[in-house]
Amino acid sequence: MTDPTARSPFASWTQAAFTDALAAKRSVPGGGAAAGSALSHSAALGSMVIAFTRGKKRYAEHETLLADVASRLDDARAEGWRLADLDAEGFEALSALWPLAPDDPARVAGWADAVRAAVAAPRDVVRAADRITTDLASLVGRTSPLLRSDLAIAGRFAALAAEAAGWNVEMNLDALAALPDGGAAESASLAREVPEIIARVKGAADRIDAACRAGGRETIG
Repeated sequence: MTDPTARSPFASWTQAAFTDALAAKRSVPGGGAAAGSALSHSAALGSMVIAFTRGKKRYAEHETLLADVASRLDDARAEGWRLADLDAEGFEALSALWPLAPDDPARVAGWADAVRAAVAAPRDVVRAADRITTDLASLVGRTSPLLRSDLAIAGRFAALAAEAAGWNVEMNLDALAALPDGGAAESASLAREVPEIIARVKGAADRIDAACRAGGRETIG
């Protein structure tokens, strides 16, 4: 098993090593890294659906769209793991400062950046899930219906990633709001934005699911 303390990028870990570390009595990897992993799984399944569709005469008219979405999903798959790493790094930095007195020079120097970093990674997972579900929705009716279960599962993984990451945003909003130089405004903005995006992602996943259950032959986006 990969040594979790080595902090090599999560993308280089085996699935077994990642889940073993996730189950262990340690905070990293935790829910944020799992959310990033779910984001990557969503993108990967979408890519698989495209891979089995491209080159088929029946879907030739959609080739440009399929190529464009495939490229974005490739990027999203890498982004999910990158955000998993950033979430872990953000948590570690913030947790190292929590025990210090508020006036400790180390805490004073690093606190604002650590709080913002702890919010940024899960926020970006939520935003990425929104982009992914938009792309997945565009594949319904334009890809092989034989892969419709995988397409629906991809949508569910994206919704899971968004909801999971939303928790980590929420957990840090009070600390963000307490920061000088705009922290309150940033916190209030995210408190509005993140639930709205999560609702949109879940709605898209529901529409993808319903369309796939209906046969996956009619377009929805």
